[in-house]
Amino acid sequence: MTDPAAGQATRSPLHVLGRRTGFALVLLALMLVPSFVLMAATKQPAATYAAMGAIIGAVAVAAGGVRVGILTAVIASALAPLSIIAGLTPLTGAFLMALMTLTVGRMARFGLHRAIVLVPIFLAWTTLSPVPWVNHEDLDKVNALLTKKGLTFSQALDRLHPSHGSSSAGLSKVLSHAAIELRMNQTYLVWVAVFFFVGAIIAVAVLPLLLRKAPHPSPVTHSRSEAMPYTITITLLTAVATFYFLNHPKLNGGAFTVAAILVLAQVGTDIQWKLAIQRVLGTLGGVLLLTVVVALLGGGSYVKLFGLPFPANLYIVGIVFGMFAIIMKFSSRQWIYYILITPTAALLNAYTTKQATHLGTARLVDNLVGALLVVLAALITLGVARLTGGDNKVEAATPADAAAAI
Repeated sequence: MTDPAAGQATRSPLHVLGRRTGFALVLLALMLVPSFVLMAATKQPAATYAAMGAIIGAVAVAAGGVRVGILTAVIASALAPLSIIAGLTPLTGAFLMALMTLTVGRMARFGLHRAIVLVPIFLAWTTLSPVPWVNHEDLDKVNALLTKKGLTFSQALDRLHPSHGSSSAGLSKVLSHAAIELRMNQTYLVWVAVFFFVGAIIAVAVLPLLLRKAPHPSPVTHSRSEAMPYTITITLLTAVATFYFLNHPKLNGGAFTVAAILVLAQVGTDIQWKLAIQRVLGTLGGVLLLTVVVALLGGGSYVKLFGLPFPANLYIVGIVFGMFAIIMKFSSRQWIYYILITPTAALLNAYTTKQATHLGTARLVDNLVGALLVVLAALITLGVARLTGGDNKVEAATPADAAAAI
């Protein structure tokens, strides 16, 4: 995203910090206000998906403009319920992830892959670990379990609806009947689409007003010989990762591996190793910070919010980290951003995490695996490019091609 303080080098550091802080607060409001309003209206924790939609819409607008933002908001909201259904089997989940990442790779030809890459990143969570849909008659029971037993939200629901083997052919035997019913609940699926769309379209409408005076860099197009290895890399790695984690649903994390692959993968053979190393090391530092925070907090402390059990302590700390992460994103010390964004993402996904104490471990393992796979793929790409002597500057997409693609 464009630095709102760009072009303000002559102003005092305090003034620049104030602008960045204000911008961060507005972005957090775009994330949280729609989520809380929808949560109050529906009494469902899945309303927190509006925050994911807001981030998708904001990044799409900043990287591709309003038109790309609107299209991305519509597509993400349409794909969100499909991703939940696709998560019923490893094969369908992997195929949907492959289709999404193929599209991301195609958009690399027009320099728009970073505008839409958050769609498969966030929909990895809906595919692998959807936020539960709570029957209103279960709310009091869930609250009682959380208060007396010290369980996490997902564990409390598992106590109410214990797992049973599924006799349906093609469905994972480790899925509970409640989990299968959740993914097939039409009311839930419709609301998930609404949550994503409302969050995304509000960000698409508001963010251009905030960035109207900021310079907007033109998308950098890439040749076919650059985009093809990138597309193959992200499609194969994310599809295999999705299949593996859906086939092993008791493993923590999973979506973090998909996110690591898509964030670290770069287009072309001119790999920015310094940036990749900063991201990996920042993740490790973030994991250590997250481990300390979770140890101090002692897991999620649930309070009633809009009649729902809400992991207030985890979310409050996640919001604080998120605000400072946004501020540092626009500074010269982006390595701090990479450290802070790790606990931010983990803590704001508290509803989908079965064990709060395993957040750090899951994030660490997933990012290390994702980083290793991306580095290996990059080395293979470089080797193939050297052997073939391919020219990465030919067949570059033109602005007219990009307009036609949109």
